[in-house]
Amino acid sequence: MNSNLTNEEIEKKIDDYSNDPAKMWELINFYIKKSKKENNTEALFYAYRYASITSTYPLNLKYADSALITGKKSKIKKILLDAYLNRGNINMSEEFYQKALDDVLVANKLSQESGDAYIFNKTIYYIAQNKIYLGQYEDANKELFTCLKFFKDNLQKKTSLGKNYEVYYIYSLMSLIDSNTKLGQFQENKILLKEAFDYLQKNKLTQYIPYFISSEGTDAYYSQDYDTAISKFSEAIRLYNDQWEHNTEVFYLGLSYWNTGKKKLAIKYLEEIDKHYNKTKKLDPQFRSAYEVLIKYYNSTGNKEKQLEYINKLMILDRSYEKNYKYLYGRIVKEYDTKKLVSEKNRIESTLENQRIIFISLVTILVIGFLLFGYRIQKEKQNYKKRFEEIIAQQNKIEKEEDKLITASLDYEHQQKFDYEFYNKIPGLNPVFVENILKQLEIFENENKFLDSQVSQKSLSEELGTNSTYFSKIINTYKGKNFALYISDLRLDFIIDHLKNDMKYINKDVKELASIAGFSSAENFSDNFRRKFDLKPSVFIKLMKDKL
Repeated sequence: MNSNLTNEEIEKKIDDYSNDPAKMWELINFYIKKSKKENNTEALFYAYRYASITSTYPLNLKYADSALITGKKSKIKKILLDAYLNRGNINMSEEFYQKALDDVLVANKLSQESGDAYIFNKTIYYIAQNKIYLGQYEDANKELFTCLKFFKDNLQKKTSLGKNYEVYYIYSLMSLIDSNTKLGQFQENKILLKEAFDYLQKNKLTQYIPYFISSEGTDAYYSQDYDTAISKFSEAIRLYNDQWEHNTEVFYLGLSYWNTGKKKLAIKYLEEIDKHYNKTKKLDPQFRSAYEVLIKYYNSTGNKEKQLEYINKLMILDRSYEKNYKYLYGRIVKEYDTKKLVSEKNRIESTLENQRIIFISLVTILVIGFLLFGYRIQKEKQNYKKRFEEIIAQQNKIEKEEDKLITASLDYEHQQKFDYEFYNKIPGLNPVFVENILKQLEIFENENKFLDSQVSQKSLSEELGTNSTYFSKIINTYKGKNFALYISDLRLDFIIDHLKNDMKYINKDVKELASIAGFSSAENFSDNFRRKFDLKPSVFIKLMKDKL
């Protein structure tokens, strides 16, 4: 790291690496160490502030506390009020709204005393955020118009140490659009959205574009244009390139799909909101209706367990909202009020008690069934393995016998003896003729001509110089099977031999193997494989792989 970097240059680099957490943290830690070494409390405050807004709970609050302690030590009023504002912002992000408001109000008072217009307007922005959270959108709008004008008028100052007019101009625009949406002021938003997109594209601030695309989605949702809403929220999620969860988009996608009748898809999105609650034990009241939809859906599917789970969660959330946000709680439009939830909870619990008895009985039966099924499967696996080993042993035996036959054949050729009795098993057929046919069949087998899918009893008998009737008798007598089985078995032995000795065959599927062996289809191949080896080819291949 270049130790000659000015503090302003360090902050600029931190901002530039907003999408690369590792490099960003390297710079933040360098900033903290450099500030301590130089005993520069002002720079140390800004370094801690960067650490607080970049880290996650509970580290973000610890860094915010460190920034406030540094601010107090500095005895510089503008830093102290910025420290209170920063901690208020962190508390707000963690949904500690009362603590957040306390800190913001202290910062607001200090900023008025000091005459620091930048910090004063930041406090106005954060007070507006509290009002948005509490549903006081008209009051929030008044505050947002004030701070938006200030940050917009000072955009030419860009970024200076501890100040970022551009970022708060963008944040103020975003919040005002959100507040307008809740008030149904969609025409005003068209103008603001155009202003936002024009500014972001002109200044190449593409990282903020998906947030405003999401705002377009929210406007579309509240205008009941659900298809456009789905398109905008989906696009925003694809474009986000940061570490944050985007629950707002997920929530509105769920509601949009619900309103277009795609209920199963809607539930997948809304259950993501529930996962967020399970992880954090906190939930923004605007997402409350997700649980109403989940309750309604699982009631329609007859899933009482899920329905009861979501009823219990909604009751816990409502107690929290009523206790901590009385003003907001009274304004929430609730399809399920407390009395209705309690009544539904009692009814479901009574139903579940009866179902539990039936369930235990069914489970007992199922466990016995599963045990028997498991035993059967295990037995079947053992049989498969035993059959596989038998096939391998049988093939090894065939190979040895073939070696003996080759040796015997060489001896025979050397001795030039003719086994009259062996070739005289078919009445009416000349033994010499039979010998000739069998020798040609031996060549046919050795040259793997049986792999030709077009080979037939008629075509082969003609090729060997005999008729189909004589040829059939020779096959049945000397091969111990009819022609179809004779060809199929040759093909199967060929495949087994290659599965044993050639790795590339192991990785082929059944259809490919069937084609290589000359079978008309994978089904024909599988049927013949099971007939000859009493095992599916797919099972044999798996066991062959396990053996390797």
